[in-house]
Amino acid sequence: MPKLSVLLLVLISVSLTANAQGPTTLQLGTPIERTLGPGPSHEFRITLEENSFVQLVVEQRGVDVTIKVVSSEAKIVGEYDTPNGNEGPEHVSFVAASAGIYRIIVSPLSPEAPAGRYEIKLLEVRPATEQEIKASKNQEFVKAKGLALVAEMEGLIAEIKSPLTRIKAQLQAAQLLWSSDEKRASKYFADATIGFKEYLTSLDPTADNYPQQYQMITELRFQIIQILTERDPDAALNFIYSSKPPPNPADDRRFYSTQESLLEISIANQIARTDPNRALQIARQTLKSHYSVNLISTVALLRQKNPELASQFASDLATKLLNEKLLTKPEAASVVINLLGFARNPLRRTSGPTPDGDPRIPILSEEQFRDLLQKAMSEALSFSRPPAGSYSPERDAALNLLYGLRSFGPEVDSISGGGMAAVEKKLLELNPEAASGNQFQNVVGNNSFEQAVEGIGKAPADQREQLYLQLANREANKGETARARQIISDRVSNPYQRRQALANIDQQEMNVAVQKGKVEDALRLISGLRTPRERAMQIAQFANQIGPGQKRANAITFLEQAKSLLSSSLQAQDQEQMNALIEIARAFGKLDPKRSFEILDPLIDQVNDLCTAARTLEGFGMDNYEDDELNLQNGNSVSQVVNRMSTAIGSLALVNFERARAASDRLRLPEVRLRAYMEIAQQTIQAK
Repeated sequence: MPKLSVLLLVLISVSLTANAQGPTTLQLGTPIERTLGPGPSHEFRITLEENSFVQLVVEQRGVDVTIKVVSSEAKIVGEYDTPNGNEGPEHVSFVAASAGIYRIIVSPLSPEAPAGRYEIKLLEVRPATEQEIKASKNQEFVKAKGLALVAEMEGLIAEIKSPLTRIKAQLQAAQLLWSSDEKRASKYFADATIGFKEYLTSLDPTADNYPQQYQMITELRFQIIQILTERDPDAALNFIYSSKPPPNPADDRRFYSTQESLLEISIANQIARTDPNRALQIARQTLKSHYSVNLISTVALLRQKNPELASQFASDLATKLLNEKLLTKPEAASVVINLLGFARNPLRRTSGPTPDGDPRIPILSEEQFRDLLQKAMSEALSFSRPPAGSYSPERDAALNLLYGLRSFGPEVDSISGGGMAAVEKKLLELNPEAASGNQFQNVVGNNSFEQAVEGIGKAPADQREQLYLQLANREANKGETARARQIISDRVSNPYQRRQALANIDQQEMNVAVQKGKVEDALRLISGLRTPRERAMQIAQFANQIGPGQKRANAITFLEQAKSLLSSSLQAQDQEQMNALIEIARAFGKLDPKRSFEILDPLIDQVNDLCTAARTLEGFGMDNYEDDELNLQNGNSVSQVVNRMSTAIGSLALVNFERARAASDRLRLPEVRLRAYMEIAQQTIQAK
């Protein structure tokens, strides 16, 4: 392996193939900014030695990108896209398993997205550590260990007394095994559905804890339906019909009907991909009893597979809606607005070819479109404001229609001269408070700082503090944090709101510092916080951002500095410190796994002690146990720690499976140990 000094002298050859730009040379630490829009991707080429560790960052500035790394053997090394939208960094790191030219392809996430800027910068090229090489090569090996662990867990799952914990584990195991061991996965799933139906019949609607049980059983039912929908949509539909949910403790039959319709339509949409006629049959059956905005997604999916069926169903919808009293059926009002919005595009309403030559059947005829628009407008305008303080579902439906009609401006006016003016007048009549608030919010959002302050001074006294808070938030977003703090200190009298607003600005400033790679600044801000608890809360939130985008040695130093801001004790002093220490241990995983376990091991002992203490305190506060097992479903503080600890152990299994498994083995309670095993299995099997 060549020395680091030799690697650092290697020029990284980059050729940009998009937008007719010529070859570009990228050197370490030198950023290059480009515009990316619809059309070709941008391709960069990097020449690397065997077992080189590479780290680069793509800073998104108005465009959401995906990055793909392809080796010289045309194998995909990795694909990267974090859910941060079109702003912020996408960090890329990989080990070059062999010498050669590696391609880095930057593409827009959506081919229809508008153009935006991004900056690409190579941060680090160095010899990979032994651990990094091992982690890169052992992904399939670790996945096999994870699959074996799922098979081993069958006996442990059977020992679990809590039906909910057992069923959730069986469902998770089934999902992890479908692609590799369908027979075992099917057994796990069958056991879960049998257990679900047994638990369903055992529920007592008069029990004190029935509302909590109802929520959990409905979540499990939805999870089972989701799994079936992906594998066998017809079986999912049968399960819906054969597993009637228990009585809703709120006795809201309308809500129940809505939820069931949503489930049916979601399955119909899945079926539409392979059997449009069957999907149309389900959607029409659902339409007989209930409206759902998901019906519009059915129209969209049918359009992709069979435009004629889509047009037929949209026409069915329009005919039925034209005969409804929209104000008495809020769901119908929502469907009207969504159907009009989908059919609004002229290419969707007119027959004949589109610009690319694709013949289109209209979703709605011009007559149907105008009739629906006219009906929505006439019903919305006919509603009178109810007496002050009284609730009216009809008012909600009218507002829904009116706000939707706003987006159809010229078309509303074409139906009735002055139609938009009438819509705005009715909105003001039905919701004068919101109209007043919007007026002053516009003052905050669209004017200079001085103009905004002057405008807020004219607002009603009871609205001013909220408007000052909005102005402070606006200034903080622009980077004017000193001004934002001054506004809050001078203008916000409520001490709780003032304290929360100042804390939010601190949080925002820390986030910006971390995103820009200024970890030192973030740590300095955290060190200035008033209490150890506040410091721990902030560290827990941003510890996992230390590492990506920084050199290994620097990242390790930052993590140690973050840990030094907590108690010197090996164990946590409170839950916030526990969370922070776990997140620091997790962040060390890719940098120094040995250090991760040094931090985590004393915390595992503490988790065992907490479980014992919670058992002793059972009945003297929040319920932590059910069926003589730790309740991992109800959000108690001990279960929160267990879940966070399990997630950390699972991530460490990617770099040292045996050590992570051994750490899990030390957890005393079977249900807690099972939770950690499941996390190890999930992260190792699904690792990309």
